[in-house]
Amino acid sequence: MGSLKTLGLLPNKNLPSLNTPIDRHRLSGFLYNISLYLQEMGAELDESPTESDEEHLWEKVLHFFLQSEGSAALNQWNGRLPPRPSLKLQDWFLSLRGSPHWDWMLGLLQSLISLSERQAHRSLLTYLSQNWRTVSAVFEAALQALVSGTYGQASAGLQGFICALKGRNDCAFNVGWLQQLLNFLETRNWKPVVSLYPAEEGAEHRRDSSALGRLKPFSLPPEAMWQDGLSGNASLEDSMTTEDDPGTVQNLLLQALSRSIGGDRGDHLAQKNLALVQSLDGLRKGFLHRVGSSVYGNLRKKVSRVTMVLLDEVSSLMDVPQPRGQSQCSVGDLRQLILWGIRHNVTWNTQALGMRPQGLPSSLPFLSCPSTDVSARRSPKLDGSSPETGPSSKTISKQKRLHGLTSRHSQWNQKHRGRMSQSNDQQKEMEYATIEILEAACNDSIPGLTGVSNFTVFLYCKMFEGENGSGDPTVAQMGVDLHATCSDAAWYLSAAEEDFLWVHVCSEFFAHEFNNTVCANSSFWLQRANQAALTKDYNFFNQTSLDNLCVHLSDDTTGNPGLDKNCLTKLENRLLNAQAFRHCFLPNNSILISALCERESPSLHQSLSEGSWAMTYCSKIQNFSHTGTVEGTCQYRMWEKHHFTNSTLLELCGQMHGLREYICLNVTLYNQLLKTAPEFGDFCADLQAELEGRKCFLQRFFDMLPAPYQFDTSQLCVDPAPMLVEAVHKLSLCEVEGGEREGFLLVLGYVLQVLDFMVGLSSGLDEGEREARQGLGQAILLSSLLDNTSWASMQPEASMSVLHTVRVFLRREQNSTLKEDLLSCFSPILWDLIQRDDNSSALSVLLQEYFQMPRDSIRTLVMSAEKEAVKRFLSHMHRSWDQLNVETGQATQKELQAMETMTAAFIHKFPRVTPELFVDLSQFIPFMSVSDIMSFPASLIVNDSVLMAICDHSSGMKSPQKKAFMKRLLQSSVVGDVPTWPHYFLSSILPLLPYLPVSHFQQLTSQQLTPLVEFLANGSLDAVRGRHVLRTLFSNQNLTSANILRLGVLACYLDPVDLGSYLLDSAVSSALWQQLARCMSKGFISERGRLSSWLIPTIQNLNISTIAPPELSALTSLLPQLGASFLLSLPSQQVLEVLSQPGLHTYSPAQAFLILSKISRDTTLTMEELCKLKPVLSGLSPAVLRNLKWTEVSERTDCSCWRTLLMELKPGHRAMLYDALKEALHRDLQNITLRARCLLPFVSLRKLTETLNGDTILRNIRLYKDILWSPQQTLLLFKTMHEFKNITSKTSRDLGHIASGMSCDFLKLWSNNTYFADLIQFLSELPGGLRPALRKCIIDELRKQPEINLSALSPGFAAALPVTMFETLSNVSLRAIVEYIQEHFTDFLRLPHYKQMNLAEKAITELGSPEPEAEIDGAALDALGPLLPFLDHDSLAMVDGEALVLRLEDMKSFCLPKEALSDISSLLTQRDLLGEPSKWQVGDVEHLGRLVFSVSTKQMNSIPLTALNKDTVEQVLVGQRRWEDSVVGRVCVNQCVDRRRQRQLTQNLIRGIVKPRNRRAKVPVPTCADVRGTFPSAWTPTQLSRMSLDEVKLCIEVFAQDDSMSSEQRRALWVKLRQTFSPVRSLGADQVLALGSLVTEMGEKELLDTNLTDPGVLSHLGTMTHWSPKKMRAVISGVTRKRKLTAEKLTALDLATFGHLICGLNPAELKTLSPYNLSMAVPFLREMSLPCSEQQMEALTSRLSRPEAFGPVSAWGPEVFTETGTLAVGLEDLMLSALVQEQLEGITPEAISLMRPKKMAVVFSASQLSCLTVEQAWAVTEEQWAELDQQQKHAVGLARYEGDVLLEQRGRNRAPAVPTADGFTFRSLILCYLLWKQI
Repeated sequence: MGSLKTLGLLPNKNLPSLNTPIDRHRLSGFLYNISLYLQEMGAELDESPTESDEEHLWEKVLHFFLQSEGSAALNQWNGRLPPRPSLKLQDWFLSLRGSPHWDWMLGLLQSLISLSERQAHRSLLTYLSQNWRTVSAVFEAALQALVSGTYGQASAGLQGFICALKGRNDCAFNVGWLQQLLNFLETRNWKPVVSLYPAEEGAEHRRDSSALGRLKPFSLPPEAMWQDGLSGNASLEDSMTTEDDPGTVQNLLLQALSRSIGGDRGDHLAQKNLALVQSLDGLRKGFLHRVGSSVYGNLRKKVSRVTMVLLDEVSSLMDVPQPRGQSQCSVGDLRQLILWGIRHNVTWNTQALGMRPQGLPSSLPFLSCPSTDVSARRSPKLDGSSPETGPSSKTISKQKRLHGLTSRHSQWNQKHRGRMSQSNDQQKEMEYATIEILEAACNDSIPGLTGVSNFTVFLYCKMFEGENGSGDPTVAQMGVDLHATCSDAAWYLSAAEEDFLWVHVCSEFFAHEFNNTVCANSSFWLQRANQAALTKDYNFFNQTSLDNLCVHLSDDTTGNPGLDKNCLTKLENRLLNAQAFRHCFLPNNSILISALCERESPSLHQSLSEGSWAMTYCSKIQNFSHTGTVEGTCQYRMWEKHHFTNSTLLELCGQMHGLREYICLNVTLYNQLLKTAPEFGDFCADLQAELEGRKCFLQRFFDMLPAPYQFDTSQLCVDPAPMLVEAVHKLSLCEVEGGEREGFLLVLGYVLQVLDFMVGLSSGLDEGEREARQGLGQAILLSSLLDNTSWASMQPEASMSVLHTVRVFLRREQNSTLKEDLLSCFSPILWDLIQRDDNSSALSVLLQEYFQMPRDSIRTLVMSAEKEAVKRFLSHMHRSWDQLNVETGQATQKELQAMETMTAAFIHKFPRVTPELFVDLSQFIPFMSVSDIMSFPASLIVNDSVLMAICDHSSGMKSPQKKAFMKRLLQSSVVGDVPTWPHYFLSSILPLLPYLPVSHFQQLTSQQLTPLVEFLANGSLDAVRGRHVLRTLFSNQNLTSANILRLGVLACYLDPVDLGSYLLDSAVSSALWQQLARCMSKGFISERGRLSSWLIPTIQNLNISTIAPPELSALTSLLPQLGASFLLSLPSQQVLEVLSQPGLHTYSPAQAFLILSKISRDTTLTMEELCKLKPVLSGLSPAVLRNLKWTEVSERTDCSCWRTLLMELKPGHRAMLYDALKEALHRDLQNITLRARCLLPFVSLRKLTETLNGDTILRNIRLYKDILWSPQQTLLLFKTMHEFKNITSKTSRDLGHIASGMSCDFLKLWSNNTYFADLIQFLSELPGGLRPALRKCIIDELRKQPEINLSALSPGFAAALPVTMFETLSNVSLRAIVEYIQEHFTDFLRLPHYKQMNLAEKAITELGSPEPEAEIDGAALDALGPLLPFLDHDSLAMVDGEALVLRLEDMKSFCLPKEALSDISSLLTQRDLLGEPSKWQVGDVEHLGRLVFSVSTKQMNSIPLTALNKDTVEQVLVGQRRWEDSVVGRVCVNQCVDRRRQRQLTQNLIRGIVKPRNRRAKVPVPTCADVRGTFPSAWTPTQLSRMSLDEVKLCIEVFAQDDSMSSEQRRALWVKLRQTFSPVRSLGADQVLALGSLVTEMGEKELLDTNLTDPGVLSHLGTMTHWSPKKMRAVISGVTRKRKLTAEKLTALDLATFGHLICGLNPAELKTLSPYNLSMAVPFLREMSLPCSEQQMEALTSRLSRPEAFGPVSAWGPEVFTETGTLAVGLEDLMLSALVQEQLEGITPEAISLMRPKKMAVVFSASQLSCLTVEQAWAVTEEQWAELDQQQKHAVGLARYEGDVLLEQRGRNRAPAVPTADGFTFRSLILCYLLWKQI
């Protein structure tokens, strides 16, 4: 005990200072020495095992431990109460785990080994040696938990463990010391404390706390519980009269083993000596940390080893689905999912999966026990085993039978205490009462139990007698042995039907005996038949269930005998005691009592004799009869305080369950009642003792410890002896199920469960326990995967747990490949779990993960699953769709594509979709492709449920989908012709009716349309269909103001003149203008058309500040037409919010200038806000940029915005913005990296040359390689890098986008390299495409190496291959190319027409009909899409006209190349389509729309003027204008349209409007509405000059924005407006911008006087192309004079904003420009077609050839020629003639087309022209072609057709346009060329 000094608790010569913290290792040393001492004492006890010596020894040890402290300790504290440390007993008790007192366990192991060695069939040791890797890991883990290495005890424990395995007994130790310790503590009436009250506190505090102490004894101070004279019956007040000396060592140690519950008392004590408290706390925490990290850390490592071994073993026995190529995977089941998850670190909840028992495993499920002889297994026969004799009547002492019950009644028979005693738990009283009935039945005091068989009563009595000492105690402990009874045929014959439960038990647990005695015993059945004959109860015999039990016994499907799992487990392991028997096999308490006492009524005296036991009992227990009547009154939880002191109420409700606990355990209520009724103190005094009395010894001990144990301590009450004996018994007789490896894993799983239970007993440590048990759980789960019975069925919580775990994994896992593997292999099982659990949250997570998968993986996942599984999944998803909250409006593009792919996969999974399946798919209708919709059977679409589903989801569908459904509907023969459709059918397709093809919609009659007017008025009919409804229903009616509003959207299609009169009517004006504005915002009518002339004045008269937000949102498209003044009446901040909304139309430059300037002045405009003001960016000026507030640069938002602006703004505005951005980023040097990412792609080549070198590029290659550089920048960067460092074909990939700048010479160096094909593939896949010169070089090399697989090229690159190389492409590549060009159609439009036609023909082969002469039907037309007009003549002739007419609306968005117009015209004018144009009506022209321009000039002139009214013409022109403004339209107009022909057709279309209709009619004078309905250039100068000034003013912005007007037309308008805009000196910037192109007609003096110095104004004027040289000179002179500048002082920004006006400088001035500034302005001038003279262009290029710019032309690389763009035209003839191929390839196609024809013919030789790229060659104009000689033409032709001689010869005479020849000739030429190449 000397080591007590290490704690500082025993006196020492050198006392430590109280302010010095105690050494944290002292506690460790103390516990170590205590463990050694206990070990030594255990050895001595083994040598002297007498009980008296043991008791004396332990009593001596404990007395010395608790009382041997001397006076020095008291002196140390100087009489003060020492502070209480927060040290837990748990910390001390845990150290005993290191002590080797485990002889009982080691003895058990020894007995098991001995048993196994006695088995003849196998040696356990041999079996273990074969699996030693696994076994050793398990033993190490178990050893770590049981004999831990805590403070040096692992070695001693390990030694004892090994000794036991060797069969030696000298290592075993006795555990009697623990029992002695508890006995010693109980004799002293000692209990550990939770809260400590200081001894020196006053007695008043104690009295106040005494009641609480009685209520919670654990809260009492130790001196109250340690009195030697304290008896169990003494009152608390008496016991507290005596005080112990607070300085005794007993109190000191007890306080050290106490812990605080917090509050002021703990703070009060801690303040007395803070150092000691902190020291002990540090010791405790250090101990817990060491134990937690050591014990559980080591345990985790060992368990991890076990898990890895198990993982290998189980994986070798189970097939886990593994993803194959392209995410294909065989579908796995649930166990494979669990195994996959554990392998990938997924932690499953074993508790929820049912694989971790709550307590100690009570059975060995892995054993298969064979039947043995009855004599070998039979226990000694029970007394009275024969059913006839029944149980013997033995007298049992009533004092023993009713232990404690009578004593309680005697204590409570006083007046107040008697009333309150009856409230002690009604359930307890009823249980005692029930025990009396059962004992009476055992004593024959009553003749059996009603409803209970005699045999059941007999079994209970045997158990009860054994427990009370009157019978065999073995029977009471182990349960009744039923072997003999189940082997007794007489018992089955006499009482089988009455005791059928026990018959079932025999068949279940004693199957061998049951089979021999009953099923296989023919004599039994003969006796059974004789018995039925004697009783004449044949029906009863026939209905018996004995034969059913025998049948089930033979097929091994015996059922459960109706017992719960706990009862079955106890019955199987023979663990039943009397209490458990009552619970499992006897009726509940109330039934037994009522069955006895209710039978005495109404004839009680007749049924029971007076004075009998039953009569006495029922009289005593009669208070139970009125329980139901007092339930309402006795709701004590609802009582007020005064109810608890009501004696009558307490007497009535005293037996209510929980009342006593409610009073005594509620501290607040108890204290209140104690003040008014002190007898409550006695009432609650014994409650805690009663609760404690229900616990077993170990449970009481663990509950005494003030430690937060986290396990159910009632598990400690389970007697392990029967379980161990049963386990040993089974191990000696039974075999392991399954094969050797499988069986071993099951055994191992059982061992792991036992280990898990034992580890759980020590829970509560601060660290590591949770992780350790978690690892054990995964190992247990692994071992159970081979047990089929464990996974046969799953509880709901198990499936919920699996889904939760998968959901967490999917959300947290970052590895997309791993998630894809999980979903690919296990989706069907997850679907089933989701359906079973109805788990919408899991389904939502699963869908989100599907949406992130690659499209091919989604398709493969669905196609590999079973059809039935997919059907169930779809059905469940359909039912749960509303709970999933799938927000398609907020979905990303990738998610939308994933949903489309998933939808297509679901449809393709089922070749024939049924109506039921379609309904389940209906939530995916918005994601169905047009081709899938058209593939549905026509009979399916007309199904009522299908139509209803389509209409229900129509709101989420796109127009092409709705049109496709209507097209498919029309193909059904069931629906018939449109005029015959009945009303009910039209009503069923109302949401789809507006998308009925126009040709069929126009067949609807007035009878059909009349009932639908209200729906159509509130729908979304377009102009064509809306006007048909108006013509059909209201052509002969005069609409009034009353019914005009009922027309809804149809009102938008009335004549604008009529609408103008309605707008003047105040009754309908407000609602009407809102409806018209909504139509404009939806695009139904044009906001710039005739109607705006009446609508704009109406709205301008309104006060915008009074307009409600919904009304204001309807004006979004009309706001630019209302003018800046209308919007600027709002506060600037509100204007900013309005203009930041998406979808607004662009303002004119004048209005944009006013709005943006005002916002900039009134608000602090940031760059982020400016990026959102796209509608007014055309009004940008330096003043706005100067006032910007620059926030922190964001790469994602700001860089994206800057990139967009620097690409879309006018050149001058781009220059201003670039200059402002550059200055702002220079001020913020911290964002240098973002500056590079944002601005480097727009830096001039000259700037890059001077700032970047090879070393800089190499150091920043990670940044530079991902930037989308311009072609000239990549050329410079690659050349610079190559000069600095040697670049190989492999290292070039590390350059990223810079690699696209490699030269042709560099590429050829690696043409023979092994990796050349990979290099070509890498280059073809670079974003942004390749330079034409590099692409040409690659194609030349590919021709030289035909063995290279062209299918590896990217689709974008392969689409531009020569037509002859297409023959080597695979079908997969061709399909990929077709898909690419459909998604990137503008790239297709930039190809030469012969390649376009070739691609279209390949597409029809791949997507449509493979037959060359087959008709191109509707499906092929849908697949072709916009490729249709590019088919050759023969293919277009094969188009199905009926299918084409259904798709005319789609064709309106197609690009119609000039080569195909005649073929398309022939198609449209066929008799069965639209017929001859001379017979067209208004509906036909409306139906065609812009397709009317495909007809010839002659056909256009033949169209009747009645069909070309103002509304129809405006509709056609609006459609054409909108298409030209689209992305496809802009490229198509530049590449494929004959503009001269288009202008001529347009003039012919409007001839009935702009010209007199007959000779007598006057020439019409246009109004502003007429100009808006057509276009300004449609009217002659004379007509424009005759317009009134007011009309011209109204349309000034319309005129200003028309660039197609001639000089005479503009001049006529300026003359009209000159007076309005005089004097010109006072014109503001907004007024100049408002004039637009009319400024070019101002006089030279006017231009000199006008203030045009604002760069924002100059940026617009510089883009105009109608300047005369003199007027340009006047503008430049006026600007330089007002700004006092000379030419040499002009900055790069000045030159960029001048634009075309730079030609206003004469050659002499141009030669004085700064070369450097000009080179910096080149990026903004390079795309302009400057109207300069040849001398001016030469002057410009001469400045660029200065050293300050790009140096001499001879040294220019291709990057400089590309950078200069169109300015290269100004190079001198000699310089151009000396250019080499590499330099020529740098000239842009635009520069080629701008070169004077004669100059081109002179400067370029045939050899030079043969070096042109395809783009350069096709840029040669007709005028240039005409000046070339034959050799030059041949060279250009070869360059155009990429060396194909035959194609060049075919197109030479028709150059530059490709001739329109028939397809046969075209294909023949290609075939001849291929044959010639082979020869």
